[in-house]
Amino acid sequence: MRKLTAAAAVCAFGVAATTALAQGVAPGGSIGNSTGIGSGLGGVIGGTGPSYPNGTTQPTLPPPPPPGGSVAPLAPPPSISTARPPSYPKPLDPFGPATRSEAGPSVAPRPLLQLPERPASDLSFLKGCWRSDVFQLAHESGVATYCFDGTGGGRFLYTRLDQPGFFCRASAQAAYLGTELRLRIFATTCSDGGAYPEALDCSRGAGDAAQCSGKATTVAGSEAWTVRLHRSR
Repeated sequence: MRKLTAAAAVCAFGVAATTALAQGVAPGGSIGNSTGIGSGLGGVIGGTGPSYPNGTTQPTLPPPPPPGGSVAPLAPPPSISTARPPSYPKPLDPFGPATRSEAGPSVAPRPLLQLPERPASDLSFLKGCWRSDVFQLAHESGVATYCFDGTGGGRFLYTRLDQPGFFCRASAQAAYLGTELRLRIFATTCSDGGAYPEALDCSRGAGDAAQCSGKATTVAGSEAWTVRLHRSR
């Protein structure tokens, strides 16, 4: 009886070995990555799942991404300031501020622009800054200031006494036109597009002081005034 049992065991082992070899697995190895047959370890509870080292369990995988893939949230775009820049400041240097009190009796008189006896090409006597008397233009009180170099080139500024934020600026050029000295301005810009003096024609008056007449075109028509020029710088 014992001989028959031993013979049956040998036969079963031979069948298993033959099957393993047929599947390309060495004796004692697993079949189809299974731990249920031919491991030789014993104590293995059936199943054909894959084995992991040291008896560990299958690791937990992260959840799959949503349809369309995972997209990182975009940072919000930088905010754009809509604040308006401040208006261009009124150019004071080298003109300096103008006030109504300059025409008052308490103010020390400033040297007046004096013209040479005869017109000349030398305009060095104009070098510096000259401010007009207060005059009316478009129903507003204002003053005009001219700053020249020694050749008759310079700058112009017109301001209103009762409107500190208003100004007109331009380039200026002085030249004799016959016996009159013409102070011409060009490339004029005003802070509100208002009226501004167009030209000033000066001739010799009492004591050689320049007597100057100005003109401008306004919505009411043509306006004119007469002023003297005082050295302001």
